[in-house]
Amino acid sequence: MSTPGRSSARRKPVVRSIPVPLPPIRTWRGQRVADYFELPVATEPTAGEPAMQSIPIPRTGQVMLIAGASGSGKSSLLRRIVAHEELAGRRTIDLAGLVLPDAPAVDCLPDLPLEQALALLGRMGLGEAWTYLRTPAELSDGQRWRLRLAVAVHEFEREPTRPATLICDEFAALLDRVTAAIVSRAIRKVIDTHPNLAAVVATSHDDVAIPLKPDRIVRCDFGVFSTDAI
Repeated sequence: MSTPGRSSARRKPVVRSIPVPLPPIRTWRGQRVADYFELPVATEPTAGEPAMQSIPIPRTGQVMLIAGASGSGKSSLLRRIVAHEELAGRRTIDLAGLVLPDAPAVDCLPDLPLEQALALLGRMGLGEAWTYLRTPAELSDGQRWRLRLAVAVHEFEREPTRPATLICDEFAALLDRVTAAIVSRAIRKVIDTHPNLAAVVATSHDDVAIPLKPDRIVRCDFGVFSTDAI
């Protein structure tokens, strides 16, 4: 096959079908590839990223689950939701993006009095004395996720009257299924006890829907999504 920009007697390949949404054209080289192969170019909003006015909006006190296969548009939709929340003046707290300090778990909440820090960790299911003394790297995957949730709740409780949304892409992707269920139940409990807080998680694992008990499920199918209230 000849490369773009070189003369060739061969006929150019014809793209007869586009099985998945095309990515946006970001560079001049990308544009030349699109021109060479006669690819249709998507206009904003790009395929896989629904228009802002059509996206599902999370509500305080509710959990939204974005489900779908890998590459189906979950991350794109989640980015749009985050952008909407920030434009609306709502805080977003990224569970997967939280940086945990290399310190004992009890010191991951340094501005809380000791008794309050222990109480918050206990509410997240970290009630064993030895867990307080271990660093995040020394905890199990499930315990580390519950510690992340404790840190996120503390971040919210600094301004409890200001609405916020917990977000997480690729939720529970690397957890065993029992641990994923435990973390899902913990998130559900946090949202039920904090009326100014919402949660939006995206995952390809449908089994978390049972312990998470989402108020809405958004199913992505390569740029097309549908919503169901539970």
